[in-house]
Amino acid sequence: MPTSVPLTLTLAELAARWTVTPQQALERAIAQALPAYFYFDGLVFEFGDKWLRAHGDVEALHDLEAHEARLSNVAIDLQRQGLHKRGLLKLTQWETALDDEALRQLQVESDKLTAEIARLTALLKQRTEERQRRVRNGLLRAATRTLHEMARDGRTALPAFAFMPFAPGGTDETPRSDDAGDGSIAGGALVALEDGFPHKAAITPADLVVAMQDVLALDAPGL
Repeated sequence: MPTSVPLTLTLAELAARWTVTPQQALERAIAQALPAYFYFDGLVFEFGDKWLRAHGDVEALHDLEAHEARLSNVAIDLQRQGLHKRGLLKLTQWETALDDEALRQLQVESDKLTAEIARLTALLKQRTEERQRRVRNGLLRAATRTLHEMARDGRTALPAFAFMPFAPGGTDETPRSDDAGDGSIAGGALVALEDGFPHKAAITPADLVVAMQDVLALDAPGL
């Protein structure tokens, strides 16, 4: 009965196949540009996505807070001016009675602020929901720098960036091995990693796998 070919090999399995040490296998993989992958469970975003990535909402949050503070002041002014016009409140020495046009302008500002607050609130809610749709539970391709740091130090801090693998049947049929919700990110794209779970401070060569088809292609006669 034929033995099934595994989809991936660990670095230790690759080292055994090549009859070298895991360190030598990693160095050879780097030298021959063999793609290596590590498992990640967390959020991934395209590198250039400034809106969805961490702190991309800072400006919108600042505007929202400023609008809410201004609206609170405007609402108080409108209430006090309204009571004053009806003879129900005496304004303080620091307040000036507003005529009808000034009151109208203040109401217009209140309406604009209310609409803008609603828009920003909806936008930020949509951002939060969209971020949660960028969960990835599967493999990412390690950057060359990550591999060099592993080869040099035996470990590296959990990368902030990696590459999205291609889907099976793509130009680089690397393993997906996941239930990712990141289908909108193209294979090969540079991605930023956030909120990995469980939190890992570092990864080591033991966390790496390679695609068996890449190994077979590399080991093919004449290559």
